[in-house]
Amino acid sequence: MTVNLRLLGLLATSLVLASAAPVAAQDAATATAPAPSAILGDLTLWAPDGRDIPVFVFPAAEERAVVVFSHGLGGDPRAYREIIGRWAQAGFTVVAPLHVDSQRHPGGGRAGGAVAFMTRIADLAVVRDHVRAEHAGKPMAAAGHSFGSLLSLMAGGAVTAVGPQSDPDIRAVVALSSPGAIQGLVQPETYGGLTVPMLMVTGDADVVETYAPDWRAHRIPFDTAPPGDRMLVIFEGGGHGLVAEGTEAQRAFLAEVSLDFLKAHVLGDPEAKARLAALSAPAGVQIERR
Repeated sequence: MTVNLRLLGLLATSLVLASAAPVAAQDAATATAPAPSAILGDLTLWAPDGRDIPVFVFPAAEERAVVVFSHGLGGDPRAYREIIGRWAQAGFTVVAPLHVDSQRHPGGGRAGGAVAFMTRIADLAVVRDHVRAEHAGKPMAAAGHSFGSLLSLMAGGAVTAVGPQSDPDIRAVVALSSPGAIQGLVQPETYGGLTVPMLMVTGDADVVETYAPDWRAHRIPFDTAPPGDRMLVIFEGGGHGLVAEGTEAQRAFLAEVSLDFLKAHVLGDPEAKARLAALSAPAGVQIERR
């Protein structure tokens, strides 16, 4: 992968601004992750430059498909164990790298800016290759939280300032809060290239001052992607850590919707697709479709 120095400088400036927000504000779920002394990954893969990539695997007993998951800035895949566990119980093995910006990474999360972004691109490409080799024939989806959702959307066809990074094997994307409009990286046409079904989840309290001071910034992928198989779920009072810190009812509804979305668009399950089409929003939730 080749990126010119001027672009790297622009990305570094933009992403440093994004990463300046406290990690707790960006990925509140991180607080529930295990201590650094816990086992670092279920397997180790290697980036093209020889860098170790710790990877956590949440296996499905009866595997039907695989979800490649990217955690939020500074986060840890284990912080999302509740929703990931629900996916795994339903037949979706989840494979999730620990990115270098994670506070649980051996580097202590000190990598930020363009380094965090570019290494994430490499991490996820390696993980997807691993899935193709070790889970051959199984359909694949991409999912992520916050910063991780941007990488997942890129795998589904979104094009940022670094150019196309899509993977033709990705059948759908679940984005648990978008990263907003990161200056110099997310462009007006970025989500025009999204080619696969997308579920976007946010809340009207999903605010991060440095890059999403208005929660509506998280709508950008939904509002600007080409119409067709787009679903937006907005939780009243839902903050940036909703996936782990929402109410029990919010988390249960999120698990239900995301599972039916994966079943419908990754497995081609007609019953799940019918449930999604007929789904009405409970109190405190808005659902939009395009």
